[in-house]
Amino acid sequence: MVYFLNEIEQKYLLMHLRPMIRRNPVPEELRGWNWHSPPLKPYYDVKLPMYLICSKYCDTRRDVYLAMVEKAKGEETFNIKLGKAIHDAVSTAINKAKMLDFTSRPEQHENKSIQEAVDLVWEYTIAESKTSFLKARAMQNFASKEDVILTSIPFLVEHRMSGELLGCSGIIAVDCYDYLRNIIFDVKVGRMDEMNARLYTTGYALVVESLYEIPVDVGCTVYISFKNGLSVRRDLHYIDANLRSYWIEERDKKAEIVYNQEDPGKAENCNANCLYRSYCL
Repeated sequence: MVYFLNEIEQKYLLMHLRPMIRRNPVPEELRGWNWHSPPLKPYYDVKLPMYLICSKYCDTRRDVYLAMVEKAKGEETFNIKLGKAIHDAVSTAINKAKMLDFTSRPEQHENKSIQEAVDLVWEYTIAESKTSFLKARAMQNFASKEDVILTSIPFLVEHRMSGELLGCSGIIAVDCYDYLRNIIFDVKVGRMDEMNARLYTTGYALVVESLYEIPVDVGCTVYISFKNGLSVRRDLHYIDANLRSYWIEERDKKAEIVYNQEDPGKAENCNANCLYRSYCL
């Protein structure tokens, strides 16, 4: 499954990440539940979408200015449309599987290439969910059907949360939260700088901590690609003090741009996947 760790990843989590976290715990001031105190307390009265805080499309952060100050309307590229379709397919398939519906098909997309990718992800997710359920049922024949589902597919997908305590806007949807292993998952379609991708899991972890006051130390970025069929790679990582400080720094720098309403100027190298690229050409 997209969110189900294989044996090697389980060993890495238990024998490497967990001991490292215990040896080098996150400082209290960087836990989300300390949203009311520096450095987590927002410096500016500005609410930013999580994707703008974490995205690194623009070297000057002009995309933040265009979106929040100029209220510019972004233009979706093929890769962005593909990413949205894959996110929807994964979350819908898991929710179907949790209702023990293993025969449904995904909604049809107007783009043939996107539809082929969606079909691959859907079939993979449904198959792995069914296998996990059947294995758990065979091992827990004393448990109720609901209990087996909750332990074999332990995922909250597209879980809606408010990030306002941390200076985020509106309702945030985390791709997946594994409530048994306490892991935040984030799906990326295609390539992305690993450190920048980890900003998303960091932001989601901080929001979870701010709302539910439970520590979230492990994130996992799931990279999905389709060059030679379906490829799924997972990056398990410790959401440590450095990542948390990095996220706070990005939030504050981008909030400052919005607060001052100053155009930071165009970047020298404009990212082809930026929603606001046409405004800088």
